[in-house]
Amino acid sequence: MNNKLFVIPKPNPNAKLRLFCFPYAGGSPAIYMPWSSGLHPEVELVLLQFPGRGARMGEPAHIEMQHKVDELLAHQAFLTEKPYVLMGHSLGSRVIFEVTKHLVEQDAPLPLHLIASGSRAPHTGSSKAQTYHLPHDAFIEELYKLNGTPKELLEHKELMELLLPLLRADFQIAECYRAQATALPCPITVFHGHDDIDISAEQLHGWQDLSEHKIDIHYFNGGHFFINQCRDEVLHTVNQVLGKIV
Repeated sequence: MNNKLFVIPKPNPNAKLRLFCFPYAGGSPAIYMPWSSGLHPEVELVLLQFPGRGARMGEPAHIEMQHKVDELLAHQAFLTEKPYVLMGHSLGSRVIFEVTKHLVEQDAPLPLHLIASGSRAPHTGSSKAQTYHLPHDAFIEELYKLNGTPKELLEHKELMELLLPLLRADFQIAECYRAQATALPCPITVFHGHDDIDISAEQLHGWQDLSEHKIDIHYFNGGHFFINQCRDEVLHTVNQVLGKIV
């Protein structure tokens, strides 16, 4: 697939299934790149690279959820040509929900499963104050508090000036988007960090409103970014989910 939106670390034309992985706010395909060597052998890993990062650094980042959805749907043929699963972390979880909702409306081939990691259910409101529009220093301070951006990067002023428009854009979507509750025909598995205090039990279990199937919830040690802290355990659980599908 010759397209900057999709990054395939290890092309596997004989794969029976594709796993599309969506990053969290400010994230890039690098989050999931280490998975390529440990993923189920019959699954091809496809990473999403949205504007504003990596090879697309020169492109303005999306500032609305619909912009992300529109770009993905423009490549619907590739997205749906093989059996597939969608996974996202944090903002990425909400993106995969919205994309799937649009695919349902278009009567398109649907993902066999959704893996929603580190996110409140998209139709539940956030209890946190919006930060994307804060002045420069206040916004940087919020990034320190989240503990998702390496301290070395936050202290690199020139690089941060390049990344701030992307971060603000992603945070704008994460903080402003709120879905309409729609029960999808796809099964949903939810991943959650034990110490992620920003997601309440109500927001977590709200994912049940969004599937016609009974959801599964898996808990991991760590806070919001357990996907990095517990990489091996997360990948093992992903493989267990995929193993029931392949």
